[in-house]
Amino acid sequence: MVPAESIASDLDQILAGSRDGNRLAQRKLYERYQRTVYGLAVRLVGRCEADDLTQEIFLRVFAGLSSFRGTASFSTWLYRVAVNECLRYRRAVRPIVNTLAREPAARDGTPGQRFEQAEALESALQQLDPSLRCVFLLRHGEGMDYKQISAVLGIPISTAATRLSRARAELQRLLKGVMQGS
Repeated sequence: MVPAESIASDLDQILAGSRDGNRLAQRKLYERYQRTVYGLAVRLVGRCEADDLTQEIFLRVFAGLSSFRGTASFSTWLYRVAVNECLRYRRAVRPIVNTLAREPAARDGTPGQRFEQAEALESALQQLDPSLRCVFLLRHGEGMDYKQISAVLGIPISTAATRLSRARAELQRLLKGVMQGS
């Protein structure tokens, strides 16, 4: 098992090299975080746009590394850049399709029923306000706690909790409407 200090110093070296424009260091940083950023982009803007947006996010990361002060963890800063870029993209391009990459956790029912549930959830998520959708996906898609969500979005912890509560209530209302309509 690799000691945590070794991983941290390795990341520090990669970040320093990336700041200096070292292509190998930038590639290592990209390879380390690409899947995470791509997964978040898929859930926030859709699979079709996620590849290009992931590239754009990393261009912003490399350009903005000099502004990373290290007061938060690098992954928190990276999430913030990624979320901001995804929200900027969503504001610029309204129609969103195929945005939910994961099937809901429901294990009961037939595959057809689970597919319908996934489509209903995807449809409901598309209707959520972007700030609510973002908090919901960071919590349930990325497994972040309120403190991490707060740091990523630059909002107070209480605001993150309130938005998550509102997102859940709104999703419940939307899903109830979808299920009653079918």
